[in-house]
Amino acid sequence: MNIATTIQRHQKIAFVSLSPDPDGGELGPLELPSYGVHRVMAAANALTPEMDLDVRYFEYARLGKVQTMAALKEFAPDIVGFSIYVWSTLKLINAARMVKAANPDCCVIFGGPSARTSVFDLAPYAGAETYLDAVVEGDGEVVIQQIIRAPDRSPEGLAKIGGLAIPKPGGGWTKTGPAGSVPMDEIASPYQQSLMPHGAVAYLETYRGCPLACRFCEWGAVRPARDVFSTEYITREINAFEELEAPAVFLLDAGLNLNAAAFRNLSAANEQTRHLKKTSFWAEIYPSTIRPKHLEFLENIGASYLGVGLQSTDPAVLVAHDRKIDQTRFEPSVRELAKVANNIEVQIIFGLPGETPEGFLRTLDFALSMPGGVRAYHCLVLPDALLTRSRPEWDIAFDPITFAMTSNAQWSETDIKQMRSHLSRLSKQHNGAQGTFWWSFK
Repeated sequence: MNIATTIQRHQKIAFVSLSPDPDGGELGPLELPSYGVHRVMAAANALTPEMDLDVRYFEYARLGKVQTMAALKEFAPDIVGFSIYVWSTLKLINAARMVKAANPDCCVIFGGPSARTSVFDLAPYAGAETYLDAVVEGDGEVVIQQIIRAPDRSPEGLAKIGGLAIPKPGGGWTKTGPAGSVPMDEIASPYQQSLMPHGAVAYLETYRGCPLACRFCEWGAVRPARDVFSTEYITREINAFEELEAPAVFLLDAGLNLNAAAFRNLSAANEQTRHLKKTSFWAEIYPSTIRPKHLEFLENIGASYLGVGLQSTDPAVLVAHDRKIDQTRFEPSVRELAKVANNIEVQIIFGLPGETPEGFLRTLDFALSMPGGVRAYHCLVLPDALLTRSRPEWDIAFDPITFAMTSNAQWSETDIKQMRSHLSRLSKQHNGAQGTFWWSFK
């Protein structure tokens, strides 16, 4: 690649993502903007006082392929950052191919939950060295600032920046070691910079990562548990949500109750603000560690939606997937949560390696006996999860475009298809809804 080695002070930085429409139409007209890409965009934008930067965002879903590529060509960026997840991986990789073909000197960076070398090594995405310069496999805020400041964006220059994976000609990757970090409160906020759209669903973080490490999930333990956003930072975020008239606040944390310090700060911020009590509040919560303080908080704000992960009732399956859960606490916890939340859903997964179709149906029957609703997910083979952490004996097969499990040692292709049909019928009987890879039951 011929990346310019002399970086001019004036730079054009483009960020591209694809925000999907709410699957199944459950949320009606609510807008769910891409959040992670705006986090990184805010970090880039924070450099504008010291550098002459033109930072712009391009929403692929709104513009479409033709307009996105035309807009990028007209803008002629020095750096393009693509944020990808399962639904956008193929389209945005194809967009990167076109960007590189049109301008080989443009530095193309990939980040986001699906930006992993294990994904780019899959057959549909092969040849990463021809369409990207580096992959950010973790938090991108510090890394993007270092890339923007870098005087040399050749592979050798990028190799001096921690937190990157750089493709080698002909295959393979150069990993550059740990990424730099800053205290949580120094992470730039797209809400406090007024980068997020007015009237859209707002996203709130109080910490990052997850103390659990389940094989079917890709949260990962990114930071130590002590690294949390302060009460003051969270307060500023919630006040910014109110300014933007956010109709709902989606807590992005792996669980409301999985980080004690973060929950304390959230509770304190809630006492200093008004918006959480006036809007819809959506969160995930871990059933084994629910305490009276969590129930009191949820009752105080009038939680609109709580997702409670069960996944399977088979202890052996949960152990095989490194899922820690106290089954004896599950049912009483769900019944307590149902008293303080307007809508509670027990979440389960079908197609899990290690669990048979019959075992899943037992899990479904148990979930349907709980108060509230149930949401069944088609098992996905996600990066940082089953894509790299499966067991050989599970013999998994999946669609590399959708990442949906197609078969494994316990589920044949026919089993998967038949279960999808069964869940579609059952969901209708329960006045539920369905999307491409989920089914809900009232």
